[in-house]
Amino acid sequence: MPLLILFTSLFFLISIPQRCVGVDTIIPGQALAVSDKLISKNGRYALGFFNTSTGSTQITFNWYLGIWFNTVPQFTSAWVANRDSPFNNTNSLELTISHNGNLVVLNRSTESIIWSTQANATRNSTLAILSSTGNLILRDSSNSSKVFWQSFDHPTDTLLPGAKIGWNKITGLKRRLVSSRNSINPATDVYCVDLDPSGVNQILITPLNSSVPYWSSGVWNGKYFSSPETPGYLGPTSNDMNYLTMVDNDHEKYFAINIADEHVVFRLVIEASGQAKEFVWFEGSQDWAMAYAQPKAQCDVYGACGPFTICNDDVLQHCSCMDGFTVTSPQEWELDYRSGGCLRKKSLECISNKSTTL
Repeated sequence: MPLLILFTSLFFLISIPQRCVGVDTIIPGQALAVSDKLISKNGRYALGFFNTSTGSTQITFNWYLGIWFNTVPQFTSAWVANRDSPFNNTNSLELTISHNGNLVVLNRSTESIIWSTQANATRNSTLAILSSTGNLILRDSSNSSKVFWQSFDHPTDTLLPGAKIGWNKITGLKRRLVSSRNSINPATDVYCVDLDPSGVNQILITPLNSSVPYWSSGVWNGKYFSSPETPGYLGPTSNDMNYLTMVDNDHEKYFAINIADEHVVFRLVIEASGQAKEFVWFEGSQDWAMAYAQPKAQCDVYGACGPFTICNDDVLQHCSCMDGFTVTSPQEWELDYRSGGCLRKKSLECISNKSTTL
């Protein structure tokens, strides 16, 4: 009997993944539970499950797997794995390495995979690591240069230093930023930051799935982008905090922002407003400071306020409804999502009760 108990105990120890808490790596046999998180070696970034509800009036049961700024007390996400497919129930969820080497979110109670990196990985010889750059990397456990998948290849609405916007000419992989619905809903929305798909060396901000830009950086001249409206970080900034890299070779074409001071906490985000904004975290004020916004005028954004609205950059609340119209969704309006616009307070009485005989 004692031998049977010992054997049974060993069986369960082998079958149940070990919890992974407070480290930067997941290896086969380990699992990240909903209450756990990975922390990058420099402490700046964390990865785990999070809920986006904020305050008693904004209640949501949507959960996400993502990366956020661990050293910033205001929760600020940098990447979301399942932005368009939130988890509605966190019971028995865990992040682990599957039998085929992929990083997966597993529902342990049903033994079903509900998110996966879907990489052509090497079975039983991979590990996942949250790097000090905020990049989640799935790689070969014995060869750090053999990367099967990385979050930097699948950005959401935020660009971190060292991440790329552009495409791989060999594999066809494209990287671009796409805005989120609002501050508590990271779902894919309507604006994107991309390299000009026509081949011109410039950055565009366009409505999603459109090649018609409402803002352009101007053409790259080998040192910086030429538009005088382009913010300082895109100019010749060899002595400044930020500098831009533009690469175009046989393998890939991309731009990336780099930070001279590794202690600076930085992010570039395409917001629900349709503006691309650069933020730097200041410890003194304990807040994000906006360094720039492009387009500078909110009303220059395509469809900034939605249908039946008036856009006025000279007032604080730049969007307002036309006379006879009311806000379509007051809740989203309060979250700075205005693309839904306004609707009529009263429907038009266009139907006549009179009959006409021809």
